[in-house]
Amino acid sequence: MRKIFVGAILAVLLCGSAGADVVYTTDAGTLGLIKISSSTSADLVGTQYTGTGSDSLLGSYWNGSETRVLVINRDSTTASGDVALTFSPSNLTTPLKSSGDILAGVHNARSMAGSNTGRSVFFASGNRISEFRTDDFSAVRSYDYTPGGSIKAVISTASRIYAIAEDEASGDVILGFDGQLKEDVQDFVKASAPEGTAALSWLSGSRAAVGHASGVSLWSSNIFTLLVSSDAPVKSLCMDDEGGFYFAEQSSSGDVYTTTLKHYSGGEVSSTLFTSTDGRGCKVFRHDSESVLAAVIGSNLRLYSMKDDALIASYDASTLGGNPLSVAASSVSGDDGSSGSSGCELSGLGVILLAGCAVIMKRR
Repeated sequence: MRKIFVGAILAVLLCGSAGADVVYTTDAGTLGLIKISSSTSADLVGTQYTGTGSDSLLGSYWNGSETRVLVINRDSTTASGDVALTFSPSNLTTPLKSSGDILAGVHNARSMAGSNTGRSVFFASGNRISEFRTDDFSAVRSYDYTPGGSIKAVISTASRIYAIAEDEASGDVILGFDGQLKEDVQDFVKASAPEGTAALSWLSGSRAAVGHASGVSLWSSNIFTLLVSSDAPVKSLCMDDEGGFYFAEQSSSGDVYTTTLKHYSGGEVSSTLFTSTDGRGCKVFRHDSESVLAAVIGSNLRLYSMKDDALIASYDASTLGGNPLSVAASSVSGDDGSSGSSGCELSGLGVILLAGCAVIMKRR
């Protein structure tokens, strides 16, 4: 038993971090890379690929054995659907399939999320959520939100798929699926959400932070409790390391957008990190490996240490080669349902294993 246990520990240690690099896209049609060596150091590598379109959607997913970086070309004139360009994180200069894959029935995708099993990627477009296989991007199934309106975002957790939908008659709702994308099953969830709901981030267990027109609310047991009151709509948020969250709020006057990045911790808004009136970028993203926050605020892409909110690096449009559109991790993990996580990140499980190792070694 000791040999098996120690072997598991060594696997965790040898895997180490799955990588803390950040990828981004710009309105100049480029895919770029930033290498992060620690929570205090970052190095802009810059443009890796040109030809992603001026309004691309970026994400990363686990395909069951490794990470793939996905760029959705929403500028494509292909009548049957958006074009997906897939990259290996080890080579962002050349897509794995030069012509890309057509996402049949997906037009102007607004959001994407990979399943924890690595078998599927989900896309939100129009009033539809579409599921595709990760191995060949063939369509699996889809779900149409019939009351009208649209699907604004799709989010995946360890065992669920959630979506934010806009209902023309009754306002915004949050939909929860068990992976089948069906309403007529026991685990389907539909909850009326605050007006202007635009962002959803899981905090722990069954608790989620929800960003909307009036601020941020806690969603638990289908009850929404206001945590942050805001004069400007909250457009993006993500959890921090201590049970709080970062959020970006944005207001507009004509063609001028005012975007502010804030941190909620300890039961209050603890700090305002940055405000921009230069551009309409508004996206925050948590990278677990080095506890780094990546934020597209206006025409800036900024990296912060989540340990103390210290600015690690800041890049503007001239440095990035265009205004940043999206940001994502170059490495993610998942669970194939049989062998556990293959992300090789020293997560809570790794810490538990190391603690157990210390006890065993001491007893020996």
